[in-house]
Amino acid sequence: MSSLNSSRAGSTASAHPVDDNGPSRVYNIVNRLFHRHYDINSADDQPLFYAEISMFTPKKPDLIIHAGTSTRAPIVAVSKFLKSSGDYKIGIGNPNDMNAVQWEDMTKELIHKPKYRFEMAVQCGSDQTQSGRCSFLWKRTRRVGVENSAPSKWTSQNYKLVDEHTEQVVAVFSGANRLGKGGKLQIRVEYGEDFDRMVLISCLSMYEKARRRKQNASSGGG
Repeated sequence: MSSLNSSRAGSTASAHPVDDNGPSRVYNIVNRLFHRHYDINSADDQPLFYAEISMFTPKKPDLIIHAGTSTRAPIVAVSKFLKSSGDYKIGIGNPNDMNAVQWEDMTKELIHKPKYRFEMAVQCGSDQTQSGRCSFLWKRTRRVGVENSAPSKWTSQNYKLVDEHTEQVVAVFSGANRLGKGGKLQIRVEYGEDFDRMVLISCLSMYEKARRRKQNASSGGG
């Protein structure tokens, strides 16, 4: 289990070079109107994960990802929104089993043009035997899209995830410009299952936080 407080030293492992023509995973993220969850499906729309949204239950994570199609499926990742700072506390695994969850911080780095930073141990290399702790940044993008397509200009929910040390793009999220669609997430590297889940929960945390801000603003709540 990693420490709750991440080091600020940056990447300590060299990232495996990103091959744009290499293997990648694309996820369709759907948030249906009047439903308090997200469906996370494969590129061909096969159900993979169910992301439960919690807003009114004290001490319960704001997002809970289940490996399945309902809340009855096993928990594989959670996110807590730290309202006082704008940061996130992310757990990879099931927090009900303290020996099986890895806690990481995702912190807001800038005020005017925010970047969100997290660190974690990754497995890289063709045989995934190389491992080390790396740092990553989620940044907004207007140019980089899923599978090299242009992201929509009608949404601000377009992000790229870069290795802080090498500046290589390792994942991309392109938001949809229609209600109930969410967007598409592409992970471009093979860094292990925990990394994929970290990318999913961290990306979804930013998306859900923005959705709540927009909802509050439209209802006069801030």
